[in-house]
Amino acid sequence: MKDSSDWVTVHDAAVTNTDPESLVRVTINTAPICSNMTNQEFRQTMMKVRDAAVILVKERITAVAKWDIPEKNRAITYFGRADEEIRSTLVTGLPRLLAALQELVPEKIVRWDDSMNRNLTCSVVPDSGQNRAGVCKPDSEKRVIAIYGAFCSDSNGELWHSAKVKTIIHECTHYTDTFNSDDIMYGNTESGMYAFAINNADKAIRNADSIAGYIATFDRTVAK
Repeated sequence: MKDSSDWVTVHDAAVTNTDPESLVRVTINTAPICSNMTNQEFRQTMMKVRDAAVILVKERITAVAKWDIPEKNRAITYFGRADEEIRSTLVTGLPRLLAALQELVPEKIVRWDDSMNRNLTCSVVPDSGQNRAGVCKPDSEKRVIAIYGAFCSDSNGELWHSAKVKTIIHECTHYTDTFNSDDIMYGNTESGMYAFAINNADKAIRNADSIAGYIATFDRTVAK
């Protein structure tokens, strides 16, 4: 077994008995999770992306603790206001989001049609070609993220538009023990999310892309 090999666990236990007809039947989907990389490369990429997301959340935790004029202005851009409710929600939610990200492992980031995703309590959403990822909120504690084809072609961390880092953050905000966010409005640009926030200051703090944008929309690249 070499580190460069692409291994898959097909069964987590091995026992011997006296029944000659005793079998464990295992169906293996050997297709790569992303067609543009091996599964080993995918796992390495996702840990790089996860680590970059962790850094971005830590930066915002520090900034919210200061809550200076630039940070209040950033909150206004993404949430339409910078009042005590917004700050309190961030103070509570960001450390929980950080913990959820730190719990992510490659084995829990699966293709949308993977058996692990099919065994969750939510229905599997077919790949439309536009959707990038999804989670099952009732199964938040399992920390499973299902990805779609469009996710694979996004940059790892070009933060001014769609990127794997931003998608992972977005999905983790949905967990009921982080922000319990919803998909009220999609958007990956500062201007688009600002327009939504100013006109929906009561909803933006519950919107996944607003929270992800606040954390991870910058004119820089992470997780190359």
